[in-house]
Amino acid sequence: MLIRKYKSSDEKGWVYTKALSYLFSPFFDDRETAKPTLNRDIYDDRIEWVAEKDGQIVGLLDIDIYNQECSQSYLYAPADKVAYFTNLAVHPDYQGQGIAQALYDRALQELQEYQVERLAIFTREGDVANHLYQKWGGKLVCSDYLVVGQPKDTPTFRFGVDVEKASLSLIDMAGQPLPYYLREGIYIVANQADLDLFDIEECYQEFTYVIDICLA
Repeated sequence: MLIRKYKSSDEKGWVYTKALSYLFSPFFDDRETAKPTLNRDIYDDRIEWVAEKDGQIVGLLDIDIYNQECSQSYLYAPADKVAYFTNLAVHPDYQGQGIAQALYDRALQELQEYQVERLAIFTREGDVANHLYQKWGGKLVCSDYLVVGQPKDTPTFRFGVDVEKASLSLIDMAGQPLPYYLREGIYIVANQADLDLFDIEECYQEFTYVIDICLA
């Protein structure tokens, strides 16, 4: 197994590996057909690693590093330099072989070289992924629910984070609490009790972790 830096000729294998990895996962709505380019308006750098076996891409990891302005205003974990865990995927035939750990070990070295202080990770339910992020030192700072269904109303909202409760904080334009909002056809619900407002077809829980990076 070769762990190496991503190169542009890896894109097809990158897309295939991510698609297969996510196919039966809670990330049902993540269906990229090309590797996204780095958004230079908010990010300064990108860390990119792949795992290769017999010439085939079987694992990938991307971490984008926010610029100073976005880092200092980041809702979940403001700091002078914050990074966002953009992608982690392992081909289904190669899962359980330590590939994710090997990719992260390489990325962690780079995070330290870049002097990144905090790494934010967004994930969804599933013992394997959540256990892995917790193993890496991830502290849960927020959770919410994704609901496929029909609500009784769709309010205008403002988005925030209640750090003490480790939950999203949703309010209307008058400052009153809201139970949910609509994002790309999926309803985001802040509190479990408010799931009763829906006739639910499917429901997935999301988690946000923050890892404090120990700088060398």
